[in-house]
Amino acid sequence: MPKYWIILIIFLIISIYLKIVGENNFPLNATVFKLINYHQVSYLNPFFVFFSKYGREYVWIPLTAILLIFKKTRKIAITLAASFIVAIILGEASKILMAQLRPFYYIYPDYLLVPKPTDYSYPSGHALIVGDGAMVLYKTSPKWLWIPFMIEALIVSYSRVYVGVHWPIDILGGWLLGSWIAYFTVDMERRGILRPIEKLFKVS
Repeated sequence: MPKYWIILIIFLIISIYLKIVGENNFPLNATVFKLINYHQVSYLNPFFVFFSKYGREYVWIPLTAILLIFKKTRKIAITLAASFIVAIILGEASKILMAQLRPFYYIYPDYLLVPKPTDYSYPSGHALIVGDGAMVLYKTSPKWLWIPFMIEALIVSYSRVYVGVHWPIDILGGWLLGSWIAYFTVDMERRGILRPIEKLFKVS
């Protein structure tokens, strides 16, 4: 078994424990949430709201499309797209299975900066997608590409707690699941599983 499967095992252990005790009773979850969300800086609010609302689809979909255009980066784009598909499926399934409520159901939302999402909280879909994308780039692309997008992914993830729509453990869960999906998809690409798609897009 590849070493990266330990990431999935950690995600499952945390998820099972969280399912038993609930978000509000998970150790340090509410404390860290308040530490971040209750200490907003007014002039930074627009910055974090922007990344919270637009840092996922409006960054990672265009990036994947741009990488698909150029032959040298086409394989990266295909790996990203494949990993995103897996992430969306597993992320939605995890939310339904976990059925955890967002912070504003437990804590009065004085510091809620965006409209209330209507779906479940764990794992964070934003952290899942951007974490997945950042880790795929880390494994497949040069530093000039993966470093700025890793920073962007961390900002997006932090912003979801900052604006008041996610618990910290949601972010950790999203990154754990996203990291495992990234490693798994990159491994599958290297094993040739994605070769039919790569041939379709004329990747040598």
